[in-house]
Amino acid sequence: MPPSTIYRGDLSEVTFGHETGIVLKHGFGGTGYGGGDFVFTAVTGTRDLTADTSVIEFSGGDSGGPVASGILKVPQGMLVGSRLIFSNFNATSTNFLTTDNYSDKGRVYTIVKHVVTSADKTRLTITPALKTDHSGGNILSRATTPDTAETMTILPFATPAFDIGMSSDGDSPKLSAEASLTDQFVGLVSTVALPETKIDLKRFHVVGLGRDVAVQVPGRYTNTGGSFECNIHNGRWFYYCLGQKISNVSAATKDNGGGAFALKRAANVGDTIIYVDGHDGSVPSVNASVASGDAFVVLHDALTNGTQLTDIQTYRGTATGGDANDGSDAWPSVGVTKPFDRATKQEVRRIIAVSSDGGSTSAKVHALWLDEPLQFDWAVDKVVYFADYVDGSTNGSPHRTASTGALVNPVEHLYYSRERIPSFSMEVSTRRLDTDSTLDGIVDGGTTDSKQLLRVFRGCKVKDWSLTTDTDAALRLSVNFDSTLAYTDTGRLEATAPGDRYNAHRLFENTGANNVSRKVAGIEKGTQKPFMFYNGIITVLGQTVGQVVSFTLNGKTGVEQYYTISGANVVDTATDQVPQAGTRNPTLAIEGKTEYDLEMEIIVDDPIFYHNMRRAVRNFDEDNTDNTDPDLIRLSFTKQGSATPNESLDILIDDFFITEASLPIPEDKGPIRSKMKILPKTVKVVAKDTVLCP
Repeated sequence: MPPSTIYRGDLSEVTFGHETGIVLKHGFGGTGYGGGDFVFTAVTGTRDLTADTSVIEFSGGDSGGPVASGILKVPQGMLVGSRLIFSNFNATSTNFLTTDNYSDKGRVYTIVKHVVTSADKTRLTITPALKTDHSGGNILSRATTPDTAETMTILPFATPAFDIGMSSDGDSPKLSAEASLTDQFVGLVSTVALPETKIDLKRFHVVGLGRDVAVQVPGRYTNTGGSFECNIHNGRWFYYCLGQKISNVSAATKDNGGGAFALKRAANVGDTIIYVDGHDGSVPSVNASVASGDAFVVLHDALTNGTQLTDIQTYRGTATGGDANDGSDAWPSVGVTKPFDRATKQEVRRIIAVSSDGGSTSAKVHALWLDEPLQFDWAVDKVVYFADYVDGSTNGSPHRTASTGALVNPVEHLYYSRERIPSFSMEVSTRRLDTDSTLDGIVDGGTTDSKQLLRVFRGCKVKDWSLTTDTDAALRLSVNFDSTLAYTDTGRLEATAPGDRYNAHRLFENTGANNVSRKVAGIEKGTQKPFMFYNGIITVLGQTVGQVVSFTLNGKTGVEQYYTISGANVVDTATDQVPQAGTRNPTLAIEGKTEYDLEMEIIVDDPIFYHNMRRAVRNFDEDNTDNTDPDLIRLSFTKQGSATPNESLDILIDDFFITEASLPIPEDKGPIRSKMKILPKTVKVVAKDTVLCP
């Protein structure tokens, strides 16, 4: 078989991205936010009580928001299996009834069909059917102010961040250029296994019908077994392994654009849209590229008598490290050399869409859609800042200096565990030829056709992970994850103008084609080198251990997938991007208990480890009275360079027991090597790099 007619591993691409909710309020777009022309309607005659479904259609919007001219900027079929809610319907509404309001009745709907019509309008079929009867005419609500506007919210889980730069043609896959913001660099991946779809086929023997299988019925679908191993070049994957992050940007970075901008309304945990008012008519000019998803918003609380601190532990008090009232015990001021259990509230989010009202006064409102939910609550009038990437370090852009390796305007991240871990989407494309199959003149199935196969695994969560290194290798991270849903581009199966609807992300051809876009993707020029064993320093109980042969840190998130009974009566077709409307896939991926263990092999030169193990001593300096000798395990890695600061990674364990510390006498009369096993309560990671939003 000629090479041009087979799929090969070197023609495969893997990228990933955040998942985020999509908040759609009546009235955005057009003449301005709150007075615009976006509406969603319940389509006449589509309330099907037999199938228990209703159909929602979009119209209006603008090019800067998630809906433009009625098209939701999400690839067709990508939302099948996602869930949505309605809110702000009230007793005075003349259209939608309050029985469909989430805040009143708690009704949650599942999307079972997501299409772009021949009239180029997005339609979502949802189940269960709306309580509001719309069999005799369109049901439409048109409150126009952001505070009172009826709202549809597509929930974050299994919903990739949308890309407002995409286009979709209801009649022609060939003319479509659909995409999601699954445009992030996975890492220096050496091996990857995808969570391939498997069918749990039920087979039944029936009495009286012989010895052969009489009935075969497909059961549930599974997308399990995903894994990869990568050489760690920055700390971003610890966010998905541990679950929480606080990002500390430099003053130069978060002052980009100048001007006074503040939250028009309070923002809450889980929000994926914020409302900002400013002193002039636009988001800062330095963020002119905001519409392409390359700008970021920075929410930061200045430290005032400890009131802006957040606890990062739940099982113990919060006075570790110093005076609980002045913030000296909080990260980042406490650094990485002693225990801490609080941090200054800070978070950075990528802006993926913007819609603004038409005014030019200080009351002007900008609606900013974010690429992932907020982690903290933020009060009204909270000052916000903006950040942007440029080629270099001007305007505060995080940057690595090529000549010395030093970071300018570096970003520090604290990763830790609390109540949740985030989900992510992973995009995988495979092709036969190294060509772009969306180019004009390429015929489906022709000799120049790449025959691209593209899938997006949605609702992925890390189940367990392992960080290891030895004296032969780089710092390596192995991750196991499952997916709940798998989207496939089926544009080649359509009858009219078949071709690829989805434009795949190819890291160094389109996604990271220049220095700025590579920064956005998380792989700035010069940062690809991994952390090596010779970059590391290991400190245990205040003592630098110079004879570590290897270590392995393991973590479990306790994530399990759950299937729920769905009564959706759907008809499956060959062109469906998600088979069976996702009804046979898991609907939940829930975190369980978290556990960690650290295994370390050392050449023994001190008895302290054995003494602590045999006495079952809890290693934790609760009041941190001895900062010169803290009860802390610190695995510290710093990339080499002729100037500082450099990219670094610190893994911190400050509350642990040593449960094993064997001291065998070797047969070869050589050095005694001890294999220690350490059980920590929790793990924290501090990383310094150029990534604004991991």
